[in-house]
Amino acid sequence: MKVTIPEIPDSELAGILRQSGLTEQQVKRYFAACTQENGSAERIRLLRLARRSLLDTIHKEQTVLDQLDNLLWCTENKYD
Repeated sequence: MKVTIPEIPDSELAGILRQSGLTEQQVKRYFAACTQENGSAERIRLLRLARRSLLDTIHKEQTVLDQLDNLLWCTENKYD
């Protein structure tokens, strides 16, 4: 029985959740919440947790990229 988002197969949804950084236990909790009458709050909590974690990673990587760009600019323009 399909209990999640109709447009996305459950297997694809599980893959998206895993790629977003959720653990296997969190993925199982997400699907369990789909069968609960008021499970949307738990699903939203898990999705926000994954989103926040991804944003933290992006921001850390952006900082490294900015530093690398600065080194590249300095190398090309100042220290020839």
